[in-house]
Amino acid sequence: MQLHFIGTGSIFHDRLSASALLDGKLLIDTPNGSIKAMRRSGIDPAVVDICLITHFHADHFFDIIFLLMEQGLLRERERELVLIGPTGFAERVVHLFEISYPGTWEQVRPKVRPRFVEFGHEGGEWSGDGYRVQALRVEHTTPIALGYSITDAAGTVFGYTGDTVLCPSVERLADTSAALALDTSFRTSKVGHMGLDDVERIADDHPGLTLFPTHLGEEVTGSDRPNIVFPEDGQSFELGPDGVVPGSG
Repeated sequence: MQLHFIGTGSIFHDRLSASALLDGKLLIDTPNGSIKAMRRSGIDPAVVDICLITHFHADHFFDIIFLLMEQGLLRERERELVLIGPTGFAERVVHLFEISYPGTWEQVRPKVRPRFVEFGHEGGEWSGDGYRVQALRVEHTTPIALGYSITDAAGTVFGYTGDTVLCPSVERLADTSAALALDTSFRTSKVGHMGLDDVERIADDHPGLTLFPTHLGEEVTGSDRPNIVFPEDGQSFELGPDGVVPGSG
C-alpha cells in the first residue's frame, strides 16, 4: 500500500489541510487546496476511484466540487466514482454546486457516475476495487464524524482517525492497524480534537505501531517517541501488513 500525504495541517497552519491518498486512487478528505496540491505533485485527480470524507467541515470537504469537476466536466469516467462519507453526503454535494457553480452538477453528474455510500452514527462497511473500508463513528463537533480502517488485498490495514477526541473508535483503530494517522491538533487535547499527549499515550501502549500525526497545529512540532513519525506535506510511505516498509518515506 502506497501512502501519500497531500496535506498534514490544521486550519491555522502554513501546512496544507490534512488529506491523504492511497495507491494513487483512494483519497481521504478533500480540503481546501487539495486538488491543486495533487496537480503540483504530478498526481492526476482524475485517477481517483474512491473518495472517503470524514466529516463536512470546510477544511475536509469543500474541494469535493473540484474533484468532481476534474472528473466530469471535461472528460467522462468509464466506471463509477465511489463517494463514502457521513449521512447527507449527496445532498451536500448538490448544495455546494448550487451555491458555487449553479447548473454545473447537471453536466458533471452523468459523466462522473457517482455512487454515494453514506453511513450514520453506527458506521458501516463497504468493499470493492480491492479494498475493505470500515467506517467508525468518532467524536468531533459535527453531528456525524467518521474514522476509517482501510484494508487492501494483501492484508495491509491503514487507519485514519479524522478529527476526533480520543475515543473507543480511535483505540480500535490502534489495535487493528498496521499504521495509523491521527488527529494531533494541539499539544494537549481540546474540544473536538486529540492532542499530542493522546498520541504519545497510544504510542506507549502500541510500541510496534507507526503513528502519523496529522491535522497538526503550529504548537505541535515533534515527539521523542520512536514510533511517532511526523510526515511532511507531499511525503510518501510504503506500508505492508507489518507496518511501514523500512527505507520508505
